[in-house]
Amino acid sequence: MHEDIERMLRTELRQVADGVEVPPAPVLASRPTSRFAWPPVLAVAAAVVLIALVVLVGGPSDRGGLPQPAPQPTDVVTDVTDPLPEAVPTGRPRVPYVLDRVAYVGDDSFPGFDAIDGTAQGWLAVEPPFVWSWGNGGAPRGLDVAVEQPPVVSPNGQFIAYLSSEGDLNGFQTAPDGEGMGLPVPVPVRDDDGVGTRIGAVTDDGWVIASGRGVGVLWRPFDGAEPVDLTRTAPGQLVWKATRAGLVVVDGSGDARDPGGDNRVAGDGRVYLADLTPDGELTPIVDLPHFGIADVSEEWVAWVPLEPVGGEVATFEEILVRDLDGGSQGALSAPRGWRFINTDFTFEDAQFLVARVTDGQQQRMTRCSPALQECVLLEAP
Repeated sequence: MHEDIERMLRTELRQVADGVEVPPAPVLASRPTSRFAWPPVLAVAAAVVLIALVVLVGGPSDRGGLPQPAPQPTDVVTDVTDPLPEAVPTGRPRVPYVLDRVAYVGDDSFPGFDAIDGTAQGWLAVEPPFVWSWGNGGAPRGLDVAVEQPPVVSPNGQFIAYLSSEGDLNGFQTAPDGEGMGLPVPVPVRDDDGVGTRIGAVTDDGWVIASGRGVGVLWRPFDGAEPVDLTRTAPGQLVWKATRAGLVVVDGSGDARDPGGDNRVAGDGRVYLADLTPDGELTPIVDLPHFGIADVSEEWVAWVPLEPVGGEVATFEEILVRDLDGGSQGALSAPRGWRFINTDFTFEDAQFLVARVTDGQQQRMTRCSPALQECVLLEAP
């Protein structure tokens, strides 16, 4: 089609050129007459043909006959944080929990336990008087080691660590094909105050931290590294627990021994969230409130001060919440007619936590949203 139009334009231009009267050009003896007799007219004709061809080849445009600019690359920004909830789901908890001394892990239930911690992939549970079991699917298995302080499971459920009553720091992976942590590391069973040394945390990377007054050990068994003396790299700092967001640490450089905030004489007992380097240095992230019970997600800290849960108190009224940026805070109340049971609560993800409640006759689980400041009863198991 383009060739036909070009041929028509050439014919019309030739007819126009034939009608133009031009005086005869002078003959110069020294140069032959040029065969390009009318350069201005033919130049215009060539320009017209060229423009026509460009328009035809380019095709129709999207904006009034004007060609569109080439699309420009754009940066795609994805929000990796959990979106703010619009409502609180009422399905069963996504983490292990205990109701009326029955432990629930997914669709499985195991009677006789008082408390449970971990994930469906790996968990720890305790029954009277101080007997520990663990599981990674199927029936619980006894933790065949004598301990004076509770063993600890990592937030992702992949590691369990313990300090034996003989002073052996050790542990294992919870996966069916998981490995042990190797030769144990000797750690004092009791600290400088004669109090039992705690397993402060085992992280999602399998780092084990033993902590107490005058005792501090970081052990990275799967990295083949030598244990680090935390009393030198982080003197006076007591690692209290590992959370999804980092380590909860108590500044014990003064008199403080725990995060409750009521036992300080010389020190202020600061409580804070921190990261830990492989060399054993603590890097503070954000200050936390003093607490009796607490958990921390990537977005929120939820806590109960020590006074409402101290002593023989069976239930309490509310859980305080604050986002880690400090821009929003409030309180979570149990559903009407129910009260929180004096035991740990757990974040399922960045936005929701689950807690045990009672109406005085029965126990149920509730799910709470700090963002919505709302708690709802969950389906009974």
